[in-house]
Amino acid sequence: MSNYQDEVRRRRRNLLIVEGNHEKNKLFSLIFKCFPEINIDIEDVWIYGTNIYLLYEDIAKEYGSQWADEKVDIDLPFVISKKQHPQFPCYKEDFINIILVFDYERHDTNFSEQKIMDMQQCFHDAADMGKLYINYPMIESYLHLKALPDCDFYTRKIPVSLQPGKKYKAQVDSETAIGKLFEFPHRIDDLLNGRFGITDEKAREECCKAVLNISEEHELERELEEVLQGLSGDICKNTLKYQLKDWLLKMGYIHRGQSYWECIRDILGKIIFHNIRKANWLLNGEFEIEEDRYKKCYEQIDLMEILKMQNHFSRDENQGYIWVLNTCIFFVAEYNFALIN
Repeated sequence: MSNYQDEVRRRRRNLLIVEGNHEKNKLFSLIFKCFPEINIDIEDVWIYGTNIYLLYEDIAKEYGSQWADEKVDIDLPFVISKKQHPQFPCYKEDFINIILVFDYERHDTNFSEQKIMDMQQCFHDAADMGKLYINYPMIESYLHLKALPDCDFYTRKIPVSLQPGKKYKAQVDSETAIGKLFEFPHRIDDLLNGRFGITDEKAREECCKAVLNISEEHELERELEEVLQGLSGDICKNTLKYQLKDWLLKMGYIHRGQSYWECIRDILGKIIFHNIRKANWLLNGEFEIEEDRYKKCYEQIDLMEILKMQNHFSRDENQGYIWVLNTCIFFVAEYNFALIN
């Protein structure tokens, strides 16, 4: 968890409570960079470090085993901060919105249909106790598009027997059409650190940021040369320049006059729309949506009904299946739907 306690308590913030490092350091870090209009500090993304079923138990320890039935007013920031940093407690009054992002994890030994439905039922309002987004089967589902557009996404499901989670991750890696783009900043960092021995983390970060801001193909070499001038040490800048040039051209977005961030912003919008359509298909049997109906369809998505469907279809351990659906990506639409129009 980040250091969220200052000498003077910061109030009126948005809080995201996520399950692990992928959510914070890969997905939401990227979302905040692509959508600077979202006024959330990455330090206000707390990593809980374990799954939703153990969070349920932490709440029960604080408020009693009947907390869901008794409709107790849960102070989630207090529950988590008390457990991880008891000397620096936080309270829900410090935040204007609280978002929870967790995986479905049907395979977990602590899985309970009732417990996860209790969590979805209780945490339905970001401005109150918090709003829960469950990813099916897990966070990597946002990458599970085989093309853009992916006309078969609405039928995509995985068998319950596909366990453990690393098997699903491997399937996504083998099928995704967009994974390489999302990994590109990490590839650049690995190149600078591994092959060229640039150990200064701040220098790598600044270099990577500048490279990803380049959007003019005809100025590519010149801009790369300017970026690399800022690097110190005994490295072959010419070799590095041509390696980066090759990678940027192969990524493709620069041919369209886009920076990396502009490209990923577009792709995130498409991912959101695909998942809105998938949710609408699950609830209403309709995948194709006219452009002017996207917002209305989004506003009518019932996350509890989706959870009930997922529980129903995944109940059989041998023949059951889980519909691939990422709901945490809806966070952008919830924050401001105009960002993805």
